[in-house]
Amino acid sequence: MKKTTLIKPNDKSPEVLKVNVMLEEEAKQFTAKKKFGGPPKPMTSRIYLMGMAMNALLSRSTGMVRREDIKREAEDWADFMLED
Repeated sequence: MKKTTLIKPNDKSPEVLKVNVMLEEEAKQFTAKKKFGGPPKPMTSRIYLMGMAMNALLSRSTGMVRREDIKREAEDWADFMLED
């Protein structure tokens, strides 16, 4: 097994510069991977109400719940609240 040595941050040796370049490249690849390709979806009043209903439904539930059932019930509540 290769022994690792601690490198001081203020050290300007070629090894430290090489490590810094590698870390910067890795960070750039990581941030490029995380970028979303399009504009964010606008939040409609229906989506907002669905989120509020889902929050209430999940907070009152005990034990395991099926996500499909919670989502459907939250959609029903949002549609009900939007009816005039």
